[in-house]
Amino acid sequence: MDEAGLDARSLAALTLVHQHDGRSVEWLRRRVELTQSGTVRLVDRLVARGWLRRGPTSGRAVPLHVTSRGAARLARWARARDRSVAELLGTLPKRQQHVLIDAMAASLQAMPRARVQADATCRTCSWPDCGKDCPVDRSVSEAQT
Repeated sequence: MDEAGLDARSLAALTLVHQHDGRSVEWLRRRVELTQSGTVRLVDRLVARGWLRRGPTSGRAVPLHVTSRGAARLARWARARDRSVAELLGTLPKRQQHVLIDAMAASLQAMPRARVQADATCRTCSWPDCGKDCPVDRSVSEAQT
């Protein structure tokens, strides 16, 4: 995160808004686990840095959008994260890499969670990488969506 100039909450907020464009501050608040005022201050900081923008309001909700500068910051984070993971996994033979990844996926899928908890779990992921086979998505029960 340091290499990309992001703290954990900023990274989480940018990632979530990037993958769920147009969601509200209240939606974001539940996923970054801050108070309403804390989330507003976080959004204010991200707007001031030019990484996030507020859209025109529709009723009470203010839609949030990641700017091109914010998307570039996220891309920088993803490259640094992926490089670190590749270095770590690169020390293992391919077979052990697959065993480790399968075990992690099984563990993530095994814990039933609500949609908001699943989104919070994935708040620093590259969402498209899992596609339709995300183990965290599979952990969301229909009753908890």
